[in-house]
Amino acid sequence: MNQSEFYQALTDMKGGNPEPLHETTSVLCYEVGNMLGQAMYMYWKQQYMVARVGFYKSELIDAIAQLVLICEIIGVDFEEMKQMGIEKALERFIGKEKK
Repeated sequence: MNQSEFYQALTDMKGGNPEPLHETTSVLCYEVGNMLGQAMYMYWKQQYMVARVGFYKSELIDAIAQLVLICEIIGVDFEEMKQMGIEKALERFIGKEKK
């Protein structure tokens, strides 16, 4: 299922009402907050690492779904944004190394 089909399926499930950007962004913030919580548990309690990685992956899956929805709402391609983000991060990291 591509991002347009995913968005359309969600819209159809909501009775034809489009997903509001502010709500989707709020859910993304919630998921990222949960990821931070799991990361802190992994930092503090190394013995629970395996279990916490599973929880972290679940939050990551949910966050990615929200990012895909946001891309569809604002009319950009998720894969293109992902690639541009990787390139931007690499430039930033390379720039730090030169300083």
